[in-house]
Amino acid sequence: MKTAFAALPAACRCDAARFAIGGAQPGVALRPESAGEAAAVLVACSRSGFALVPWGGGVALSHESSPPPRYDVALDLGGLRRITTYDPDDFTVTAECGIPLAELRATLAAHGQELPIEAAAAATLGGALAANASGARRRALGSPRDRILGARFLTGDGELVRTGGRVVKNVAGHAVHRLLVGSRGGLGVFVEASLKLPPQPPARGLVVHGADAGLVADATRWSGLSRLEPAALTVLGPDAASLHPAFATGAPVTVITGFEGDPAWVDACIGRIVERLGAPVSVRRDAEVPPLWAALADAGEHPGPRLTFATADSAPPAIASLLLHPTGARLVFHAPAGRLILWPGPAGLEGLARGLESSGFSLIEQRGAGIDTPVPPAAVLGLRARIAEALDPAGTMAYGPRWRAGR
Repeated sequence: MKTAFAALPAACRCDAARFAIGGAQPGVALRPESAGEAAAVLVACSRSGFALVPWGGGVALSHESSPPPRYDVALDLGGLRRITTYDPDDFTVTAECGIPLAELRATLAAHGQELPIEAAAAATLGGALAANASGARRRALGSPRDRILGARFLTGDGELVRTGGRVVKNVAGHAVHRLLVGSRGGLGVFVEASLKLPPQPPARGLVVHGADAGLVADATRWSGLSRLEPAALTVLGPDAASLHPAFATGAPVTVITGFEGDPAWVDACIGRIVERLGAPVSVRRDAEVPPLWAALADAGEHPGPRLTFATADSAPPAIASLLLHPTGARLVFHAPAGRLILWPGPAGLEGLARGLESSGFSLIEQRGAGIDTPVPPAAVLGLRARIAEALDPAGTMAYGPRWRAGR
């Protein structure tokens, strides 16, 4: 197998054992230092019939319990980590997709701007885009699909393609870059992306309350809360202290409410949430807040079988059944975004998932849980198959079959 990549510099080769998925190790692991070298890897794989998995920070892949059907080559994109273009006055940035989010975030913060992507601390830009990752502030910031302006990516046969543009006002062809966001490495490989940026808010405030199931289930406590427009409202289970010391409340449930904007508005919102929920365990301000957003993003990557649900009900009482009748499940509920992440406990996976579905939740993703997400309609699957055939004609992308099946 290694002879297929003989034209690549020896420095590209790295330890394949670091890229195991569910116990399966690739035959070769390569770390290109340029988009051209990455393209050469895809070309060689396409010609030789090898199945490839692109790697960023390995956040999701390291938690996969089952490998793809074929896994021959790991493509480590950590060598592609340059900021290509950054125009603070235009509120746009273009960077290679192997750059760690933490590194990109620090560069933007120095100019009073914010990276509108919330993902685990170890994630890279490409990995966050491939997963369409988001966190507690999804409703406020949007998802990566909402923020990407354009990209360069590699098709399965190694063609380097540009889609979209680098500025906010562009109508450059079809938005293929948005199609790739969330495809989880099943269609191609992101090598560079352009994003539109928001400014950092003038003020931030975060309120931590200890609560019980009765308070969360009490709809009167939450009525009219949407008028306060919280940047985040997250409910955590009894293990909240393990996520960050600031979340330690000693209560069965922890409620975290965050506000961003004008200082007077943030102060007023904090006052109103305290009126509704009582005395808080703590109130954090300004520079203290971003590390706690990061801790909530990390919370979504706890190891073990994981189920992710979506619901149109964006208030904490939506999960009252889980709290009033404990299942032993670890949970993170980002209420404004209607996103519930669940690590099932002794109650069992299938029954828990079906019970939530009967309460208005839709299972949108499972990882290591062995539960099938709903299969898309035949017309959607047919469209997926045509897209995959166009972007990956040789079937090089190892996760292509999963993408086509809607998993």
